[in-house]
Amino acid sequence: MEFLKRNESPLNQSQWQEIDKVIVETAKRTLVGRRFIEITGPFDPSVQFTTVDVIDSGESGACGLFGETECGVVKVRERKYAPLPIIYKDFKYHWRDIETASKMGLPLDLSIPATAAHQVSIAEDKLIFHGDVESGFYGLLNAPGRNTVNLSDWNSVGEAFSNILSAVVKLNESGFYSNFALILNPKDFAMLHRLYGNSGILEIDQIKKLFDVGVFTTPVIPQQSAVAVATGIENMDLFISQDMITAYHNYDNMDHYFRVFEILALRIKRPESVCTIE
Repeated sequence: MEFLKRNESPLNQSQWQEIDKVIVETAKRTLVGRRFIEITGPFDPSVQFTTVDVIDSGESGACGLFGETECGVVKVRERKYAPLPIIYKDFKYHWRDIETASKMGLPLDLSIPATAAHQVSIAEDKLIFHGDVESGFYGLLNAPGRNTVNLSDWNSVGEAFSNILSAVVKLNESGFYSNFALILNPKDFAMLHRLYGNSGILEIDQIKKLFDVGVFTTPVIPQQSAVAVATGIENMDLFISQDMITAYHNYDNMDHYFRVFEILALRIKRPESVCTIE
């Protein structure tokens, strides 16, 4: 992996291992999309393009003694090729801090690369939910062909549950019945911890019963909106060319610059498996 230029950096192998570890740990804590979207890859950073297919499932499967019942064919209805975007964030170490760590046996301040990894993770979730027009990828919130539910006033108890239930019904009507995930803004998630009518049950607990994969939160979702998805690789996946990693960037003004980056994109194969509340 010469493109990482680690042999040109002033860090030793142990210090690189510490940075790699904190990058992975921070990403696992921060990333939301990867908690319910299946991953294809990672492959190699030399992979610069991927196919983006829309799948037509045809009618439901058939059952018959002689296999003569017509039920349509699962096939690719649309295909395009799109370049994979790079998601990245740079950070720097002051040369004196590296000298102190190396010569006095003190640890590097890992909060610096951890902060960069956190920002890359947020940018990944922005790509998953909002897409990237320049790269030609749509996100879950704006995918053409998705289901939609009109938003009502969530400040009124029960309205959020009603909207979210309507989203589940829309998915059912589109042929999806399980493996559901819901993603909310953190402020909405907190607000929904309120009693649901006279039931003695929190509204969020009523909502969680509808989603067997789980209810997730991320600040990249606008407040008072949500997205419900039927998960599974048949519906969507995260195509990864290069998973999150750190490279040595350059040396300037005696300071050392590094880059945390990844190369990936969301591929929505059956947009009807997504329902936004907006």
